[in-house]
Amino acid sequence: MSQFEKVDVLRHALTPGTLEEKKDGKVVEVFSNNVESPDDLMVLPTELILYIFEILYYRNQLKPKFLRISKLFHILLLPMIYNYPVLKATNFFAFVETISNNKKIGEYVKQLDLSYIIQSGKNAFVAKLLKRSKKNLINFVAPQTSFGLGPLFALRNCEKLKILDLRLVSETLNLNELFNSIRNLKDLEKLSFPRSSIEIDAEMISQIHWPPKLSALRISGGISDEFLVKSDLPLSITHLEFAHCPMIKDYSVTTLFAKFGKNLKTLKIEYPMPKLKEDSLDSIFRFCPNLTTLLVYVDYISGGFFDDDNLLYYPDRPLRNLYIDSSGMLGTSTKLHPLDLALALTDGRLPNVKNIRCTAKLGWDPQSEYVSTIIEILEERNGGLYLGY
Repeated sequence: MSQFEKVDVLRHALTPGTLEEKKDGKVVEVFSNNVESPDDLMVLPTELILYIFEILYYRNQLKPKFLRISKLFHILLLPMIYNYPVLKATNFFAFVETISNNKKIGEYVKQLDLSYIIQSGKNAFVAKLLKRSKKNLINFVAPQTSFGLGPLFALRNCEKLKILDLRLVSETLNLNELFNSIRNLKDLEKLSFPRSSIEIDAEMISQIHWPPKLSALRISGGISDEFLVKSDLPLSITHLEFAHCPMIKDYSVTTLFAKFGKNLKTLKIEYPMPKLKEDSLDSIFRFCPNLTTLLVYVDYISGGFFDDDNLLYYPDRPLRNLYIDSSGMLGTSTKLHPLDLALALTDGRLPNVKNIRCTAKLGWDPQSEYVSTIIEILEERNGGLYLGY
């Protein structure tokens, strides 16, 4: 309505003009750069400045040097910059020193990722970071080393923690002490066990207190068959992963699925699981009928994985995403034929599957008749088949 160009409107927002004259009975605003006093300046609203900074933050363009522009910028940017500090070996010790000298900065930290920190004999540093950032810490990824009793005890005070990722920890961890440390974390939703050795007293397995809101669990390391058989997983867990479990045998996995499988919506069983047999996971569909996402390695399934005996007709089966991978070991390239999957799709045993990703290590010919049938069915469902490495 003012007939000004967008650049003029922006100029007016930054430097206001004054009402100077009337034309044809209408007030016409004339821009002037001659501002006599600071009171004449139109200051951008703080909310707008904050919104611009948020855009820069998510584009990874927010620089620490912006803190020196003004006091207002310093106040607005400090929580953003320390919200998710990018820590590496080059700046880790400086960050620890900063947190130690200024306790207020630790309250801004919400995500603490120490996966790129490789050190030894510095448990006190990790424990100090957890103590300083305990007030608002939501996501914590533990380092490969330097995660002993000190950091474990420091976790008790991180009451707002939602994600605890210990998959990189290479030190032996006592599972009883871990659960004692997280038993008061009422908001914890995702937990990943360490990938290395784990100690646990057999008589204490049934007495484990699981966090009440735990929805995702990643089992790895030296978990025993006895742990899977005796554990009473909370019904809140709907996402379950297995990875690097050298001691688990097929009977304990089957027992767990028979007891708990109907509750699962996402299941991922990754390589290596050396004590599983070549057909140990054929019964997944029978024990876990409510899965929406499944990742499985062909090393642990046979050619009958999609047969009627294992994949019973279930018109409301919600499975939508299927990922089939392979270790590439000798003999795995001929275990699964595309005909079996094509028949399962055409017979309606997988009525809701839209996306399937298969590794090229299966040896499937993209131009074959059966693969083409799979592609056509999935495209009709607005999905697709991806064959990759």
